[in-house]
Order: sequence, then C-alpha cells, then structure tokens
Amino acid sequence: MGAPTRVVLVRHGVTDFTTAGRLDGRGGADPSLSPEGRRQASAVALAVRGLIGDSAVRVVTSSMQRAIETGSAIGDELGVGTTIDADWDEQSFGDWDDTSMGYLASHHPQELTRLREDHHYSRPGGEAHVDLERRVLAAFARATQAGGTVVVASHRKPIITVLASVLGISYQRIWRLATAPASMTSVETWADGGASVAFVNDTSHLRDPSLLG
Repeated sequence: MGAPTRVVLVRHGVTDFTTAGRLDGRGGADPSLSPEGRRQASAVALAVRGLIGDSAVRVVTSSMQRAIETGSAIGDELGVGTTIDADWDEQSFGDWDDTSMGYLASHHPQELTRLREDHHYSRPGGEAHVDLERRVLAAFARATQAGGTVVVASHRKPIITVLASVLGISYQRIWRLATAPASMTSVETWADGGASVAFVNDTSHLRDPSLLG
C-alpha cells in the first residue's frame, strides 16, 4: 500500500495545573509549562529526534501555550518551524475549567461520571466529546494528508481520541489509554485507509538523566 504516514503524538510537559490535578481545558487559564515541564519538553524533543532520525518532518501544535512551548522545543531540536492547528486543543470543560479533579470527585461525583461516560454531555460553556472528536479527527486527517512524518504536540484527550478512533474503542473505555505528560505515541496510516498503532505512552526519555539535563 506504499509508505505510511507516521504521526508522532506528543503530550505537552507539565504545568502547575497538571501537578495540582486541575482541569485546564480550552477556554481556561491556558498555563505555561512549569520548570519541570520545560525540562520534560527538552527531553521529549531529544527523544523525537532519536526516533525520526534525518527524516523530513513537520511539527504541528495546538493553540494552547503548553503545547506551543513543547512543540517549539521539538521544532528547535529538529531545526524546523511549527504550525498551529487549534483543532488539536484540549477539550473545553466550561465552568469546570481550573477546578481540581479531587474537588469534583468529592462534590460532583455524578456529573463527573456522566462526563466520562456520556459523549454528548458537556458542562455549561464547555464542549461535549462528540464535538471534540469531530475537530480532532479532522485535524488528524489534515496532518496525514501530505504523507511523511508529522509530530503533533497536543493534549491527553485529543491523543486518546485518535487512538480510540484507530483502535475502535468505545468512549466509555477511552480513559483506559495512558498518555502521560511529555509522552510519545506513534500512529501510522496508509493511503488505502489502513492504520496501526506503533506504540503508546513512551516516557523512557523522562527516566534518562542524559536527556533530562
């Protein structure tokens, strides 16, 4: 079927919101990487370079600051510019943005369960999963159109949405897919519509002192 398009999905490094367990979706505070997150971004940039070698590559990021910063570190390491595609943004959690998961689990357990089980459910001012899925899969299709290798710096929900689509996983089970901060996940697609997942949630570079600096 010819050479596949390789898409390397990179989750952004941590922010202060990430380490505090606070939701930070599209429309929220849009925090920058923390010092630890910047170290993670540098490490994953080196890991991406080791993965793709001298292949021609494009780097795409969401429009959110932490993804832009992570993608910029990768682009700088590879010597290429980055392109912003806002359809790779994290889900908007509406009135829950900036709220801790611990608080939601204690005070709104039924609504939190509904958010995780009903792909049509959205918070006031927020976004349902079906809407996120529509834009993310459109962005994924655009990323694979030109062939070659594409690196996408994005967020947990968009990454697991791509994986769920490729693997045929239902929304209720999507949460079983692990995508840690600064992890790499690789998907290959072919012109005939075939696709395969090469690996998921590689964080080995975050345990390598030579990459963390």
